[in-house]
Amino acid sequence: MSRSALEFHGVSVAYRDELVVEGVDASVPSASLCAIVGPNGAGKSTLIKAALGLVPLASGSVKVLGGSITAVRRDVGYVPQRESVDWEFPVSALEVALMGSYGRLGLFRRPGRAERAHAMDSLEQVGLAAFADRQISQLSGGQQQRVFLARALMQRAQLYLMDEPFSGVDALTEGAILRVLGELRQRGCTIVAVHHDLSTVRERFDHVLLLNKRLVAAGPVAATFTSQALQRAYGGRLAVMVDAAPGNAVTSAGH
Repeated sequence: MSRSALEFHGVSVAYRDELVVEGVDASVPSASLCAIVGPNGAGKSTLIKAALGLVPLASGSVKVLGGSITAVRRDVGYVPQRESVDWEFPVSALEVALMGSYGRLGLFRRPGRAERAHAMDSLEQVGLAAFADRQISQLSGGQQQRVFLARALMQRAQLYLMDEPFSGVDALTEGAILRVLGELRQRGCTIVAVHHDLSTVRERFDHVLLLNKRLVAAGPVAATFTSQALQRAYGGRLAVMVDAAPGNAVTSAGH
């Protein structure tokens, strides 16, 4: 049995003395595609940031690839929400992709020919090689999302944490992301993604964490992603239909 790529042990996070994540105990198996699902304000993005060490813990601990995030940071890739990025910053798509090499190069080495070639390969993987010299402010929303995916690919990470990678993207970008995620999983990588479209969880992911500040349920999608568990997570904000397999939810939630 493979070890967990990510473990939360009694994790709580507070903003302005209010708990936004409370007592989460959960683990994500290695080489899995895991969705973090829950209503708005459930703490999904906060849980990702807690794993990355970007927000302080009020209590509990997180194990990343069996250790602390400080020790394994170069093996963890992060794709933030598009809304959290300053897209007017004057850099090209290639320069953004190259940023993914900084963790392995260290403070005093600059990216060289090998890194530039790898960055171009990463852009090629996400279908943006032709846009390498384009300023990121001149790219569409879907293209910007793919540039950040290319940056994450440059890290050659074992674990990828993604905050709503499919949010607001076009069909071309969605297909590119799905293809890359599948390839990463085949290589033994683990992907954990905050995800809001309940209708696509079953087809895109094999593991799920259902969250509403507290953990509602966690486990393989086939056993965990049920209408009963979703009702507990979303309450009255959810309109659930059930497919042919009893208890399997197939719709999305109201906001």
